[in-house]
Amino acid sequence: MRIIPLLSLVSLLGAGCSGTVAPTAIPSHSPTGIPSHSPTGIPVPTATITAPEPPDPTAMPSATATTSVAPPTSPPRSPSASPGPSTRGEIAEVYLQGPFGSLDGEDSPPGESAEPAELRPLDQYAQGANLSIGLRDVQLDFLDWTVSLSPLREPAGGGTIVLSEGPGPEDRTDYIDLVGPEAGEWLLHLEARIVDSAAASYHWRLLVPERDMPLSGELEVPPPELLIDVGRRSVPAEMGGGCYVYSCGDIGGLTPADRLPRIRTDQGVIVMRLSDRSPFLGWHVTGWPVDGSRHESRSFGRGKAAEGTLEERVSLPPGDWYTKIDLKFDLERGDLNYFLRVTVD
Repeated sequence: MRIIPLLSLVSLLGAGCSGTVAPTAIPSHSPTGIPSHSPTGIPVPTATITAPEPPDPTAMPSATATTSVAPPTSPPRSPSASPGPSTRGEIAEVYLQGPFGSLDGEDSPPGESAEPAELRPLDQYAQGANLSIGLRDVQLDFLDWTVSLSPLREPAGGGTIVLSEGPGPEDRTDYIDLVGPEAGEWLLHLEARIVDSAAASYHWRLLVPERDMPLSGELEVPPPELLIDVGRRSVPAEMGGGCYVYSCGDIGGLTPADRLPRIRTDQGVIVMRLSDRSPFLGWHVTGWPVDGSRHESRSFGRGKAAEGTLEERVSLPPGDWYTKIDLKFDLERGDLNYFLRVTVD
């Protein structure tokens, strides 16, 4: 017995009834290029194509061993045609990434400058460090751009320096790689046309010490100390594992309690702050009895601060505690843990 496919059978029946074959309408297409219906009017399952989620440029790798990670770079995309006038009309979020972490630029109308005193200073850590400018919305692109530097403390013979000029709309990219300036204090200025974005200028303030880049080109930025205060006394906690800017590490094992930094308090309150006075976004303080085991660990406090905080107070109950503090830095610098011994009389 001959088996006739269902679609062919319907077409034959339709043709037989009219005596002629009616012209076939061209089906409309979905955004994916897959027609939603066949010419016969019989629905066809529509496939949905989802683009893979792009990698997070700020995500830090898990801490397994001490490593040095080169600053991320992104090659320019393949040339494509300009999308034409803006349809979104919003000001795009543009960030600067470097040894200091990542910070969104202060935007202003095109051609205007920001007030440097109102910008957060960013420590470039070394002369000639790698920097990059990127877009928070990965669906957007820079069409063309000019990145320039102006000295805020005028050096001898100094003036505005152009770091990068982007080509026309045929060469689009969502990432601009830069080499940072020499020692000094600088205003970094970006003028750019961005797909589906209102026109704007962006600004950052850079502080560059007189420190050279390593010959290897791999920059290891040391994290700040975590200082623990009780009244007028202060001790630095022992640094543990985690990731900070370009480097990750794992301590491998715990330091014996009698070799840990120790602080005593009769009020049961400690104050945490970073040695460089930079903000942190999150913290979690746990501990277990010095003469006990880590399985007896308990939480003493945790919190988050979306805008960052310079210090936090934590209360501990009476006892002699092996204390662990997990800290999340601002500017997407990473996460580290610290240890110390806190004795509450």
